[in-house]
Amino acid sequence: MTVSLSPVDHRWMRLALRQAAVSLGATAPNPGVGCVLVRNGQVLGSGRHRRCGGPHAEPEALNDCQQRGHDPRGATVYVTLAPCTRHGRTPPCTQALIQAGVARVVAALADPLQDDPQALFSQAGIAYEVGCEAPIAQHIHGGWLKRVTQGRPRVTGKWAASLDGFLGPAAARQQWLSSPSSQAISRRRRSAFDAIVVGAETVAVDDCRLLATGSRHPRRVVISARGRLPVRSALVTSMNQAPVWLIHDDRAAADHLCALRDLGVGLMPVADAHDVDQVLQALAAAGCNDILVEGGAQVHGAMLAAQAYDRLELYQSSLSLGHGRAISNGPQRQQSFVPEIPPRLSGNTVVSHWLRVDGGGPC
Repeated sequence: MTVSLSPVDHRWMRLALRQAAVSLGATAPNPGVGCVLVRNGQVLGSGRHRRCGGPHAEPEALNDCQQRGHDPRGATVYVTLAPCTRHGRTPPCTQALIQAGVARVVAALADPLQDDPQALFSQAGIAYEVGCEAPIAQHIHGGWLKRVTQGRPRVTGKWAASLDGFLGPAAARQQWLSSPSSQAISRRRRSAFDAIVVGAETVAVDDCRLLATGSRHPRRVVISARGRLPVRSALVTSMNQAPVWLIHDDRAAADHLCALRDLGVGLMPVADAHDVDQVLQALAAAGCNDILVEGGAQVHGAMLAAQAYDRLELYQSSLSLGHGRAISNGPQRQQSFVPEIPPRLSGNTVVSHWLRVDGGGPC
């Protein structure tokens, strides 16, 4: 039982997508789904999946509807991912919607891990449509889609560079290139990711904490074949605020790994920590949908050489250094990116976001 989508459907789906966007970085390994219940042009309730193991977006919206004193019977449900049909950590959302007596369900995307709910809804006399605002939903849920269909997370590369393309001075010391306002933007953006990834050199030079603005901090991940993560580093000493993982291989000293493990660092051994595919597969297996790579030349060089970046977030300063540390330390292959949103000026820094267009999968 289906009806055609209207401009009004797209309007309400965009509201559900805004709900979903709020949950980016909070629900891994699950997708941060958004949902809105509407009847006669009025929002009866809205909800989003807030954390893994918590209620899904549809029960959240039904509960919100009840809290507002509304009856969901006869409502249209707008949800960014098709309602689940199987019992997992929570009961199936299809049954919750059927029991609530809704008249119609509109989904932005089908769920590749679930059965098609069409038959269940049809038996209950509920109209079901899928595909409303699908491109936006594919972008919001792109990290989860990439992990469940390709076994790797969506990867965003981020760096701040001088006007002439250097990450910083040649000497091993930290120097801020971007403006304070753009640094604030960068810290806020971190909360939309499941993990922030750097290499051992970035830890040595910057002694960074890699925390986000606010209370939601992603995991901090260090890639180092030899396990180069000092026990007194800012990352390790701030583990009360966010977890730290170390991706290493058998070149790391066992006694140092034991010391880090005793302090609470999560150890992620791989066969070869220099192999980008192995690193990304390990992060996907750990449940990361979206990762942000903030490393230096070695990590960026490896990711670019492997064509691993699905997106880029670039901060270009007006400062020219003349010479310094390159963005990448190795040969690269040609890749194509297009602007995701118009660039903006923040202080002395141009902030730009780019999408890969040469077959990187869901973005």
